[in-house]
Formats: sequence, C-alpha cells, structure tokens
Amino acid sequence: MRDLAGRTAVVTGGGSGFGAAMARALAKAGMRVVVADFDLPAAEGVAAELTGGEARALAIEVDVGAPASLKALARRTADELAGCALLCANVGVQQIGALERLTAADWDWLLRVNVLGTVETVNAFLPQLLAQPAGGHILLTASTSGLIALPCLGAYTATKYAIVGYGETLRLELAARGIGVTIVMPGPMMTSHLASSARSRPADLGPSVTSEDDLVAVSQASLGSTDDLIDADYAARHVLDAVRNNDPYLVTHPPQRGQVEQRFKEILAAFDRARG
Repeated sequence: MRDLAGRTAVVTGGGSGFGAAMARALAKAGMRVVVADFDLPAAEGVAAELTGGEARALAIEVDVGAPASLKALARRTADELAGCALLCANVGVQQIGALERLTAADWDWLLRVNVLGTVETVNAFLPQLLAQPAGGHILLTASTSGLIALPCLGAYTATKYAIVGYGETLRLELAARGIGVTIVMPGPMMTSHLASSARSRPADLGPSVTSEDDLVAVSQASLGSTDDLIDADYAARHVLDAVRNNDPYLVTHPPQRGQVEQRFKEILAAFDRARG
C-alpha cells in the first residue's frame, strides 16, 4: 500500500492522543480520514482541524465495545467515503493497579475493549479492506507493554500481549490476500490516556480507582527519566513509512529497548538449557 492519497483511513480513538496524531499524519499524506471516537465532540474537533482545501475528515461516534456501533461505523464509511483502505484499530483503555487489587469488573472491561474490541473492529472492516483493488492495511495499536511486563500494569499487559499475538497471526493469514498488518508499540507518551480511560468506563462497573503508589511504581519501572516521555505527534512520525513498507512492527521510541532485550535474552537462555 504505497499510494495513500485519495484513499480512506479509519482511526478509532482518533479524538485525542496517539489516535489524533495518526489522523493528522494520514491527512497530511492526502488521505480522507474517519475520526472515530467514544467522545464525539473530541472527534469533531480533530476532524475540523483536518478539513480544508481538498482534505476531508468525518467525525463519527463509536463504542468499540459494542459490535452494533462498529457495524454502523463501517456502514457510514462505505456509504460516505467509498470504503476503508487503512484501518487504525487504536482504542485501548487502561487500569493501573496491583493484580491482587484488580477486580473482575476491571478485567472484564479491559478484555472487552482492548482485545475483543480490537478483533471486532477488524472484523467490521475486513470486507471493505479485502474489496480494495490496490490492497489495504491494518495498524493495530498494542504497546511496549505487549513485549515486557511492568508492576501494576498486569491486566493492561495481558491485553496487549494478546494484541501482539493476534496481530502476528492476522498478518500471516492476510498476507496472500493483499492486506498488510503492522503492530504499533507506543512507549511512554504525554497524553490523557488514563483520564480518558476513566471517563469511558461503564458506570455499572463502578469508578476507576488508581492509587498514587501504583502510579509511582509504573513510572519508576517504565521511565529512565521524564525525558523519555514524548508527545503523540512525535510518536506518530513513522506511521506512514510503516504502512508503505508493510513493516510488521512499529516502535515509537526506544527507552524500553534494554528491558525487551533482557526478556528475550532470558527466553533464549531457556532454549539453551533445554538442550541439556
């Protein structure tokens, strides 16, 4: 999928943070962009920012935890923008907390949105992607938490490990059908992800509770320093190249590389021990 201009991209979670940054990058490449978000006013703000001249963006409210909402999003994309060629399945919610304090409701929520919501987003748009004569592409937003475990991120990490495995399998299954798949692994960013996650949590699950101690534990484990935090537009700087080159993985920035290397070193050592 080398030529992006004039084609349609759908970005879920496009109303803020990394999703909005990807929407901006895709619009600059000449794509028509569907900015889909649970927060419709936020999506409308991003779409207004992107619209001008020949550029076109459409804001649509969506709840990725509700299959009917995703089907409605796909229908409007087909009817109003001739179908999706690039799908950015970007929505993910966060619940920080030690495993022993996470509730069944916390787990249900994260699995419903982060894993099943991603799968159902892809399923809703796959017919449109397969119908593209020039091929299509899927960007799945995972996280560096899909490669390494950190304290107080257990449920989130489990969902992102699942997205990595799902995305790698999806790439294998769709390669011969003209659809590329890239797994995006953002590192620490300056976004409102935690606050927006709390706002989107269903009321019947009760409030999202995060202690100051848990926040400190996550920060100390994931950041070498506050200099490792980047803004979302910088994190999205290689998105276009990843799509055009059909890269299997896209890492936004490298502060956690050492932790990833250590993890794989220990895995390889386990294989070496298996020879004995």
